[in-house]
Formats: sequence, structure tokens, C-alpha cells
Amino acid sequence: MDAYEKKVDKALSKIEKASGVANRIRIGCWVVVANLFFAAFCAWGVYAGYVGWKLESAGVQVVGTVIGLEESSSADNGCCVYSPVVEFKTTDQKTYSFESGNASYPPAYEVGETVPVLYDPQNPNTAQIDKWTERWLMPIILVPAMILAALLVNFFLIRSMVRNEVID
Repeated sequence: MDAYEKKVDKALSKIEKASGVANRIRIGCWVVVANLFFAAFCAWGVYAGYVGWKLESAGVQVVGTVIGLEESSSADNGCCVYSPVVEFKTTDQKTYSFESGNASYPPAYEVGETVPVLYDPQNPNTAQIDKWTERWLMPIILVPAMILAALLVNFFLIRSMVRNEVID
């Protein structure tokens, strides 16, 4: 019986070792997926910051008019948040409109209200309301938040991998 028990113990040891390897691979996959997620949102924030910087440094300022409020559902299934739809004329008198990326409840703007607009003279479809929060709030919050979240998630996932803790 002694030889049989040794074979069973050896087989169980191999199974435990394989299970540990599979667990580490699973955690490694989670690390990769999480980092891709965080990197995508960081890239979005950096791009938004670049567009804001480009408009601030090379944009043309004109006066626009809020022509509507685009209604959308809020994240917590509340009623609605509103984004202003702004129409403006370029220096060559062509008319363009855009929807602001910032939504709020209550609406931050009223229909008919005039607002300063910055637009890219090379591409007038790239325009924003000329207000600090419209240009910089999202990148300033999003990029550091994603970096902090990535650091925390990586710390805990890698710690679980080193300890060979099973995560579900």
C-alpha cells in the first residue's frame, strides 16, 4: 500500500502544481485585460487634452448660440442630463454646430444663450465651448483616475499571483 499512496501523493502534487499554473495564467490574463482597459481610457483622456490644447493655442474664438439641449439618460437611471447643442459661424460666415461633451442636470445652458466658442480653422467641425471646464475637466479627472486605478488593480492582482490566491 505504501507504493500506491506515494503514487497518489505524487499525482495530487502534479495536479496542485498544474492548478497553480492555471491560476497564475488566469490572473495574468486579468492583468492584461485590465491594463488594456485603463490604457484605452487614458488615451481617450490624453486625446481630449490634446484637442483642448490645440484649440486653446491655435483656435479661433467666435460667438455661438445654444440652439438645443440634447437629452440623455443619466448613469443611475435617473431622468435626464442635458448637453448643449451650439451653432456658430466661422470667420468666413459658414455655419457649423456641435454637441458639447459635457452634460448636466439641471442644464448648464439655456436655449438661445450665447456662448464663446473655440474652433479649429483647419477643421471647423472640431469646436468646443470656450470655458475651462468644457476643455480640461474630463482629461484632468480621467487620466489620473485611470493611472491610480491601474496601480491599485495591478498591485492586488500581482500580489494574488505571487501568493497563488484563487480569484474568481
